[in-house]
Amino acid sequence: MRIESQSMILVASLALSFVSQEPLSEPESSPLYREGFWVEGEQGHPRARLNGRWMHDWGDLDSNWRNDLSESDQTRRLRLLLQGELSPQLAFKTQGEFKGGDPRLLEWWLEWRIPDQPNVRAGHFREPFGLDARTSSAHLTFVERASPTQALTFGRNRGVRVHKSDAWLGWEAGVFRESIGMADEGLLNNKAITGRVTWLPLGNVEGEDLLHLGLSATYRDTQADGVRLAADPEVHLARNGVDTGLIAADSTSGLVLETAWQRKALTIQAEFFFASLKQDGGTQADLHGGYLQASTVLTGERRSYRDSTHSMGRLSVAHPTLGGGGRGAWELGARYSQTDLQDDWVDGGVMNNFTLGLTWHLSSDTRWMVNHIRTSSDADRSGLLVIRLHSGF
Repeated sequence: MRIESQSMILVASLALSFVSQEPLSEPESSPLYREGFWVEGEQGHPRARLNGRWMHDWGDLDSNWRNDLSESDQTRRLRLLLQGELSPQLAFKTQGEFKGGDPRLLEWWLEWRIPDQPNVRAGHFREPFGLDARTSSAHLTFVERASPTQALTFGRNRGVRVHKSDAWLGWEAGVFRESIGMADEGLLNNKAITGRVTWLPLGNVEGEDLLHLGLSATYRDTQADGVRLAADPEVHLARNGVDTGLIAADSTSGLVLETAWQRKALTIQAEFFFASLKQDGGTQADLHGGYLQASTVLTGERRSYRDSTHSMGRLSVAHPTLGGGGRGAWELGARYSQTDLQDDWVDGGVMNNFTLGLTWHLSSDTRWMVNHIRTSSDADRSGLLVIRLHSGF
């Protein structure tokens, strides 16, 4: 079974690497392939784009940090995404997860777009809460999102959201019902109101300089199911470093302060998270976390900024190795994070992580990522190494 699994991984890697190549003979305006496979009607609508991504991790972890002692590597994600527009006023997206031989629908929504009016989205999708959380896994600087993002944000849930933005200011707000809970705990009845405001006081999405400021807030009725907050040390193969377990709380409120600055190939990003859990009778626990990260692309490329999600986006490689024989793009990054889930009657622990990362982008969709994490949780300190092969189309 182990040989068969490794063979499947090799075949998938070769296949995804092949489709993610950027052939020099193919023009950028190709109607078939343009950052994914496109199908369009004669008048431009309906139109749809198919994308896929596969990520496989290998880890070198101390045995006391392994989530599964028998597992030293894993497929982190294996996804297909279909998105497009049925008409200029109606957009859609579906995303499926296929890892582990257990397919499931991860995301789906319909969005109504009326000129000069807020867009309205309904379905199962990410709540508008935080910068790191809103950054696609296809565009992360490091192998995993920061630990406080994991613990103190809310992922994808069922809901309705309104959204409006222009060149420098955006806002979005929605009502949600938790579908998997804050830590995949099966919390199905908690309800939430969540919103986010972003501002670009310096630069624009097309320029070399950009300053992003943002504020996210949520209020959640958690009487029905309670709440659980948890995070791993930014390695998915590892066990949780902080974990409150499932605890009773009548309400949970959260706040995120977010900022990012770009100047050419340099990106600096930081967020601060605050959460307040309240029980019947007025007892309150205040939890917090934050991270600061910096990265630079040594070969001079610049990450794009996605105005659809107000987050960091794709890094377009100027001289791809795959399909072009170039040097690719090399990116160096560092991040410090702290997650404090300990106050009053909540005892989830405190974790600090320092990460160094090196990424070789063979193309805009294929990369090797190496992260070394120094983690400390309570009195437990260790060095963790993870290598990821990310390939997609």
